[in-house]
Amino acid sequence: MELPPFDALEGTLVRLRPLARADVGPLTEIAVAHAAEYRLTSTPASAAEAEVYFGRALEDTAAGRAVVVVVEERAGGRILGSSRLTDIEDRHRRCELGYTWYRPEVFNSGVNIDCKLLLLGHAFDTLGLVRVQIHTDTRNVRSQRAIRALGARYEGVLRRHMVVKGGYVRDTMVFGVTDEDWPYVRARLEERLAQRLAGTRRG
Repeated sequence: MELPPFDALEGTLVRLRPLARADVGPLTEIAVAHAAEYRLTSTPASAAEAEVYFGRALEDTAAGRAVVVVVEERAGGRILGSSRLTDIEDRHRRCELGYTWYRPEVFNSGVNIDCKLLLLGHAFDTLGLVRVQIHTDTRNVRSQRAIRALGARYEGVLRRHMVVKGGYVRDTMVFGVTDEDWPYVRARLEERLAQRLAGTRRG
């Protein structure tokens, strides 16, 4: 699929910009420094793993299969993490939203809400997709809570779906957001982000 170019997606808390080769080093530092936090994800745990991980991300971007972004703090430009729309299928107008990870200090800060608002908006409003699915390991309870909080619908489990870190064969939970769900999900995310910002300002 030929994807429309973009320089950045601007949110309230974050700016999303396309991944570049120069970002691999800073993102690898974050990933390796907090490897235990990401042990149930595909996030690289070493420099060698990062070369493969980001190499594939850049290849998928060049081939039009993915929109891979660096998540930056809008105030100051500090790199916070990464996310992507991947497995983009033109024929069926669908993709997967995933590979999302941030510095642990921004967990529960509103960063993820803002990032997902931008990426889902890009998927539905710019790319014209009709379905975005989200996968997570059945063991990853924190990820499941975050996905449910987005308003994505739980659709089932793919048993023995993937071979992941350490050779473990994982079961994968599947969630989905469709173009019909998107107005509700967008309103829900905007409300949650406003509440999170109001709480931050009070505290």
